[in-house]
Amino acid sequence: MSRRSRAACAAAGIFIAGCSTDRAGARAALELVPATKYIVRAFQTYPLVALSELHGNADSQALFVSLIRDPEFQALVTDIVVEFGSARYQDVVDRYLAGDIVSPDVLSRIWRETTQISGIFDLPMYEQMLAAVRDANLSLAPGRKFRVWLGDPPIDWTTVTSPADEDMNDWRDAFFARTVQDRIRGQGRRALVFIGGAHIGRRVIFPNSLIHLLDARLPGETHVVSVLDIGAVTPTVAARLLDWTPGTAASVRGTWLGQLDVKEVGFRFSRGIVEQDIDAAALLGETPLTYAGPPAIDPTSRHGAELERRRHLATATGAFRGAEIRFAADRATLLPAAQEPLEAVLSELNRDGGLRLLVEAFADRREPAPEELSASRANVVRDWLVERGVDRGRLKVLGCGALRPLTFGENESERERNRRAELIRQTATAGCEPPW
Repeated sequence: MSRRSRAACAAAGIFIAGCSTDRAGARAALELVPATKYIVRAFQTYPLVALSELHGNADSQALFVSLIRDPEFQALVTDIVVEFGSARYQDVVDRYLAGDIVSPDVLSRIWRETTQISGIFDLPMYEQMLAAVRDANLSLAPGRKFRVWLGDPPIDWTTVTSPADEDMNDWRDAFFARTVQDRIRGQGRRALVFIGGAHIGRRVIFPNSLIHLLDARLPGETHVVSVLDIGAVTPTVAARLLDWTPGTAASVRGTWLGQLDVKEVGFRFSRGIVEQDIDAAALLGETPLTYAGPPAIDPTSRHGAELERRRHLATATGAFRGAEIRFAADRATLLPAAQEPLEAVLSELNRDGGLRLLVEAFADRREPAPEELSASRANVVRDWLVERGVDRGRLKVLGCGALRPLTFGENESERERNRRAELIRQTATAGCEPPW
């Protein structure tokens, strides 16, 4: 144990697992490797390595760039799938990375036209990461140049004018998974999957997250590397990380870190222990990581005004697809809190006389006969609207059973979110499951 670790243990004034030098602790030590080298080695065994991207964090950007510039990485990997770009502009990023001149206005559509409305992708770091790939491609042989796949669904915001319109946000992980499955593995290629950590934690509470889809469709092919933020871990864990050299990574399997509860390392949306959630962890800094928020955007500019429009729509969308219309357990009975969102839906139907809605209802997987129960729930919502003057012909009902749970339902609060109704504009692709 290092002098610094002993000092930390003494200062803590409590017993910290790992502050002793027992043999069991030694056997469970982490084998630290430079993060770039660790990821390169992982690609020798796995065709897909999922690396958590920390939105607005410069250390995360630096790790990405170090990979792009690493000769061993360049020799193994040609494909990268990112979260911060709309697939609608795949041709734009292809031309840009090939060295073509692309105007700033056109290039910015890649990150400005995603389903995300926070504006975080307007940070310079995202354009800089694409520029790093472009620079690397200039020196790579034609068959070895990187191709970046844009993983956000190809939304056309000009068609999203009502809270009842599908904004594709619900289908982000499904589209990302389809891209990996068809564009990468379907072609026998390897890829770095660069996306927020909540999408790649195997014990994340959201059942249709990217990693769940990849593990089901491509079992055993994805190695998950998540970045730790020393500012998010517990003080006990922080003391144990003092010997961890920043910029390194380690497998968590069979280690003291792997046996920790995920909450101890700051994984807010997962449950269970660390080694059930991820395969490896990386530490990028010995101090708490810092994050830049969305940049200030002039609200009177065209882009600023459009962002405000999208944010307003997102707020209004809650009544339609925000799991606000919920039901009592095992029954097709609306909860009292469903009244307000239903009133908002009714108001939109009255405002837009041409609006025709698909009423989808869902059940939790623990409920009996979920298909029949969900169909009854859809009918209850339709009847509520018809009783208040909406023409029945404008409403189509669909029972979705337990097909698309929002959570795994490990407690009553989570299960209640699964017992819901959603309403969207009737289109050729509208349904219980993703169109991809």
